[in-house]
Amino acid sequence: KVERLSFTNGDRMLIERQVPIADQVANLLHERIVEGVYTPGERLPSESDLAEELAVSRGTVRCALTALATAGLIVRKQGDGTYVRDAKGSENSLMHVVWEFTRFIELSGRAPGIQVVSLERRPATDQDAQALELSGEELVISVKRIISADDQPVIVSTNVHPASLFSKDLDQLDATIELRRFLERYCHREVVFGDMHISATMPDDSVCQALSLAPDRPILLVEAVFCDGDGSPLVLATSYYGDDKLSLQDVRRLYPWSSNV
Repeated sequence: KVERLSFTNGDRMLIERQVPIADQVANLLHERIVEGVYTPGERLPSESDLAEELAVSRGTVRCALTALATAGLIVRKQGDGTYVRDAKGSENSLMHVVWEFTRFIELSGRAPGIQVVSLERRPATDQDAQALELSGEELVISVKRIISADDQPVIVSTNVHPASLFSKDLDQLDATIELRRFLERYCHREVVFGDMHISATMPDDSVCQALSLAPDRPILLVEAVFCDGDGSPLVLATSYYGDDKLSLQDVRRLYPWSSNV
């Protein structure tokens, strides 16, 4: 049985959000790392010291440090503190920015929007089962979205999750929030690492129509499986980028630590 929530053009769900304070703190700390204020191997100030300096809560600082750790910029050592990693050793940096769509768009100076195309609970396909380590009879929750920049569609994204991670019904899920917050809110899980593949492909008609692409034009395809700290798969993510409107060159410009990827 497939359970769906449908979204028409008249009822499409769009968001435009200001950059959260935690993201602003993460951006500031990232700038300090890039500019050499904090050097590789150096221990960062404590959460309390950073909170006092920046006039924010410790919780806000903790969220910012979690984002930087996920990006591979810092490493947190239990009982010892937080240290700057060697930027050349950051394997997760590109992963972090590629799936933080709205943040990426905001930092490019544009306003992000999310249109939910479909939200459904359905049986896992063979591809889903293999990627998410499911049996063939298990269910998944699939979310298809179109992400825009200044009202121009730039990404078509489909995220498939094990349905067992969710305790709420489909109509209680807000699919207009970023993947990281979606998993934290409804699954109480955090993405720690992922396996990502980037390639060029010929999009199908639905992607061409969604992104207003000319036919027979290659497009950037990003396929990834993101996992929690225990290695349990949380999502199979498939995203098509209109790279004439939003490219990985922008990633490298906005996130200097990913320039080696």
